[in-house]
Amino acid sequence: MNINQVREQLHLLIDEVDDLYVLNGLYRNLLADKRQREIYEKEQAEKASKKKEKR
Repeated sequence: MNINQVREQLHLLIDEVDDLYVLNGLYRNLLADKRQREIYEKEQAEKASKKKEKR
């Protein structure tokens, strides 16, 4: 393997690591958004049930 082949392989590996890093970040963001949405929906359901109880 000559230096150009090694360099090309290194660049491909760096690209793969970058892709994994980006995908991992997107996954974490989606999980955080899902958690926030679930908390919001739970709070809204609790508010709605309290309103029904007051009637």
